[in-house]
Parts: sequence; C-alpha cells; structure tokens
Amino acid sequence: MSSRRLKVAHAISAFVEHPITFLVKGIVLLAIGLVDASRTFREDLATHQVRVGHGFIIIGVFSVLGALPHLIGGLAAGGKYLSLKETHGKSTSEVERS
Repeated sequence: MSSRRLKVAHAISAFVEHPITFLVKGIVLLAIGLVDASRTFREDLATHQVRVGHGFIIIGVFSVLGALPHLIGGLAAGGKYLSLKETHGKSTSEVERS
C-alpha cells in the first residue's frame, strides 16, 4: 500500500510543479483579478484603495513569469533535439548511400 501512496503522491507533486500548471494558474488568477479590478478601477484610483483583485493580478503575473523560463527551456531543448535528430538522420542516410 505504501508503494501506491508514493506513486499517488509523486503524481500529484508532478502535476502541481509542472510549468503548464503554473502558467494556467497564473492566467486564471490574472483574469480573475482583471475582471474584479476593472469593475472598481476608477474608485480605487480616487480613494487609493487596494482590493483582492489587485492581489490576484500580482500573483497571476508572477505565476506566469515563473512558468516562462521552464517553458522556454523546454522549447529550446525540443529544438535542440530536433536539430540533433535531423543531423543524425542526414549522417545515417549518407552512410547508407556509400
């Protein structure tokens, strides 16, 4: 049973720490914050009041920014893989021609 619990815990951890999860969470929080803050934007500026929506915007922006380096790194690694695969494929076909 403990092996199954460890697998479930690992799966949950992998899901929660995945860059796409951070990106989606950030976009959702950003959208909620923008909707909430847009309703009272003029009042908030006039009274210098900070509301929950402003916090959602800040948390959302940082979540999106936190996900970007991982996503960019993944895209770069994928591009490098495709480049190496293409190079390896060409060298293999050249060897077959000889």
